[in-house]
Amino acid sequence: MSRGFAFPLLLLGSLLRADGLGDLRSALARLNGREAIRATVEYRFWSRQGDDKKPVITEGRATSLVEEGPQGLRMSWSRPVIQAAVEEARAQAKDPEKPASTRRAIEGLKAVDVCDYLDGADELLRTLEGAQQLEEKSEPWQGKPAKLLLIKLAPRLSRRDQKYVKELEATAKIWVGADGLPLGAETRMHMKGRALLVITFEQQSRGTFQFLRSGNRLVVVHHTQESSGSGGGEQGSTRSSVDLRLE
Repeated sequence: MSRGFAFPLLLLGSLLRADGLGDLRSALARLNGREAIRATVEYRFWSRQGDDKKPVITEGRATSLVEEGPQGLRMSWSRPVIQAAVEEARAQAKDPEKPASTRRAIEGLKAVDVCDYLDGADELLRTLEGAQQLEEKSEPWQGKPAKLLLIKLAPRLSRRDQKYVKELEATAKIWVGADGLPLGAETRMHMKGRALLVITFEQQSRGTFQFLRSGNRLVVVHHTQESSGSGGGEQGSTRSSVDLRLE
């Protein structure tokens, strides 16, 4: 091949490889999430464990005030929420079967998750590590003009998990606005495996996200997570939602 065509062909290959996923990564990388922020976060959960004849269903909610800035992350709970958790602990001391929905809700809203909500750009970049774009098309999101990216994710498993997980499929849909930043997203995961040679398990999950730009941050203002699974003769399903209101 003539050396005179080398550069144009290399340039053409670069253009062909350019896609919406690469543009999205570049836009996310420009947000550093360093500005001080304050928000109210409400967490709700619902879970069902056991068989259909006698399932154990629990649900609850809790709200926290969160602040993140130069001093780090602070989470605070109102006196009524704390008092409800204390009363649940007293009731369980007398009867272990008593529910403790408020305590579980407080435990469910983890500080590391709140950090990810407040710095959604960094979290999304980690999720997209090793991902591959499957399709790109125009599709509005909640009435807003948007570009929809269909993506195959590449979640990494620890060496221990690799021993047990035999099948894993993860995909994402991301709606990108005119500014190049995501408006919403949906993730799906399906996993099958075997543990201890005889115990097979299967799990599927679906997550939805709504994003909002605040200064130089991409904030997750709404997140829902649904998952279900079975294994070892047991089955269960869970749902949770997080709503974050900036102040």
